[in-house]
Amino acid sequence: MHMHDDWTVGVMRRCGQRLARAREAAFDERAQATLEYALTIAALMAVVVALALLWRAGETGALAQLVEDACSHVLDGMGLLDIALY
Repeated sequence: MHMHDDWTVGVMRRCGQRLARAREAAFDERAQATLEYALTIAALMAVVVALALLWRAGETGALAQLVEDACSHVLDGMGLLDIALY
């Protein structure tokens, strides 16, 4: 081989290494983006499910029952005293 051939092989090897690093970096960025989308979708689904559960609880009267249970101290004989001392 001539000196020129060795130089060409060295240049091609370095370019190949740079290309491999660029591919690896691009893959890492795509993997991160995929993970971010997955986490965002999971968070949005959690919000949708929570809102649906609140809607259902309000529709069935469970929220009204919770309010009544919280205010039950007003209904007994010591209610006014309890409120005044609060």
